[in-house]
Amino acid sequence: MSSHTTQQIGDYSRVESPSEMILSATSALSSAVQTTLGPNGMDKMIINDTGTVVVTNDGSYILKQVDIENPVGRMLKQVAETQADTIGDGTTTAVILAGELLQTAKSLHNDGIHPTKIIDGYTKAVNHASQQLRNYGIKADSGDKARLRQVAETAVTGRWDSNHTRQFAGLAVEALQHIDFDTSRLTLKSYPGGELQESEQIDGLLVDIDTSSTSIESVGTTTGGSLIEPAVAMVNDEIGIEVPDCIEVTKLQSTEQLSELQSHEESQRTAVIKQIIDLDVDILVCQKSINERIRNRLVNYGVLAVERTRQDEFDTIARVTGSSPTQSVSALEQDRVGHAEVVEQRAIGPTSGVIIRGSTNEAQSSLLLRGGTDHVSGEIRRIINDCIDVVRLTAQNELLIPSGGAAAVALASDISDYAVSVSDRAQIVVEGFAEAIELIPGVLAQNAGRNPIDTIPTLRRRHHAGEHMIGVGPDGRPKNMIDAGAVEPAIVFYSALKRATEAALMMLRIDDMFMTEGSDTHGERGSPHGEYNHSGQTGGGYPWTISH
Repeated sequence: MSSHTTQQIGDYSRVESPSEMILSATSALSSAVQTTLGPNGMDKMIINDTGTVVVTNDGSYILKQVDIENPVGRMLKQVAETQADTIGDGTTTAVILAGELLQTAKSLHNDGIHPTKIIDGYTKAVNHASQQLRNYGIKADSGDKARLRQVAETAVTGRWDSNHTRQFAGLAVEALQHIDFDTSRLTLKSYPGGELQESEQIDGLLVDIDTSSTSIESVGTTTGGSLIEPAVAMVNDEIGIEVPDCIEVTKLQSTEQLSELQSHEESQRTAVIKQIIDLDVDILVCQKSINERIRNRLVNYGVLAVERTRQDEFDTIARVTGSSPTQSVSALEQDRVGHAEVVEQRAIGPTSGVIIRGSTNEAQSSLLLRGGTDHVSGEIRRIINDCIDVVRLTAQNELLIPSGGAAAVALASDISDYAVSVSDRAQIVVEGFAEAIELIPGVLAQNAGRNPIDTIPTLRRRHHAGEHMIGVGPDGRPKNMIDAGAVEPAIVFYSALKRATEAALMMLRIDDMFMTEGSDTHGERGSPHGEYNHSGQTGGGYPWTISH
């Protein structure tokens, strides 16, 4: 970020020309991610302080990794993070729009329009946009697999080649439909050392033994293959010999006493094993550790013992199998033992996994993602996450709009027409807002190697002729985006536009800036994001979702 001049006043410093500081910060962030937008977006190389290199064009990930010192830049980054956390897509669009709205505001202010009038005009314009956006939407059916795949492909086109993009979109749609779009029942696992086409959707829970539980050697390779309809018992606490609550010292004065102590410990281990065997348990899942001798003897009895299971996976296993976890083995009873349809051990490259297909009515789905290197598998995971986000939003909100900046051009035309009805100089502001949002198709055209000066007027003419679905195609030429299958959830663009406008309005209200030692520039009143909320709704929610 560019430097700024300060004036020392007592114990604090006053920033001179805060508007210039705000504009330079937002322009720098906006410029940094503009070239990543759309199917022809370029990649960024990110190198962290440990030397790790990541190459990606995921705007959300890029902004998350960048360390921003400028307080205005941090505020804009928080807007982007909120968009990513609540919507999952549209982060780059939000940052680009915020930067352009502030650039437009500067021009309006230079023309003599007061910031309060700019705020009033922007507020009128974005409210009008929220009412008009639904007019360019088409209804979506959560059962329409082909349409959902189009949504997923649109979100990640340009991130990988077309064949694999279709594969990733298909995996995301298949997994989400299997679990009725409840992402709490979806597990993602990515592994290097494989081919992209080896990625697959699994009906069931995939547990990574090497990273989430005990190693494959300790659970016993003798179980091999699959277990059909196994009984599953689950224990929250450690399984082993009881340890006294307070520190005690045992003094042994003879070999007979040592033998008695060993016999006592063995009887405890035997009691634990008998309790498990008597319940005909095939799989014992422990959230903590299992005594090594107990574990080895369970393996000899044919019981698959899984220890140190991650808490979220532990809870999911309980839900999938219908098991009721207990605090100790002694509390296990027959009615607390669950069942699975199949439990399968599988080698995944150099690691090992267990797939649990449950017997309850609640479906579980896992996506097994493969890539040649850690970088590739990580990028595939980010791509799949984006697919999941937009497909989930489509199922929830059921309204799609044409992509390629078509909605932005249509809204710009509507807002320009609406500006005629606005009184005083706010009319000029509303017109400026309309021109600002046309930056989105302009950037898409530029990233495709086209001249926005030629593209934007062409799009305007087509839209004035009633062709409201015309946007910028992958080749940079005007194209009917619905016919091309390039669609996105309306809520993504609406939320990006709303948050970008709110960020611009917040910064337009700043007329002075002070730097004090120890001041918290990350937020107010205990919130790390200031006045921004994480409800997924801004300004009263999304107007077209009321009837759903």
